Amino acid sequence: MIIVMRLKEQHLSMLRREARKAYPLEACGLLFGKFADKTEAVVTKIVVTSNALKSTTRFEIDPETFYDALTRADKGGLKLIGLFHSHPAPAEPSQVDIEFMRLWNGVVWLILSLTEDEFAAFQMINGKVRSATIKVE
Repeated sequence: MIIVMRLKEQHLSMLRREARKAYPLEACGLLFGKFADKTEAVVTKIVVTSNALKSTTRFEIDPETFYDALTRADKGGLKLIGLFHSHPAPAEPSQVDIEFMRLWNGVVWLILSLTEDEFAAFQMINGKVRSATIKVE
């Protein structure tokens, strides 16, 4: 169970740029890194992906792209920490997000609100959505 996710300011800046480029579509990506302990993860690599759905309200990462990124990360000793996507609304999980979060118990969902220019992180832990803390280095 992660409750703290550490990222660098350059990571957040890159995700903001990618989300603005993708707008009005939802941007998406994968967050990889290492676990500092059971409650903290450090993101060291971000793989920005295209939104296979080309949707303004949903995102999907192409399975082959996802698999390739997971394989490369694993070879580099990195673990999947979280999923990133943008919202043209507040940085809160939508009902669709919550349904998909159930498939990824414990994985952090980092959401960028393009209307408020703020990030928020969430996890599904034992069927409940919980906020995760974002620490910027």
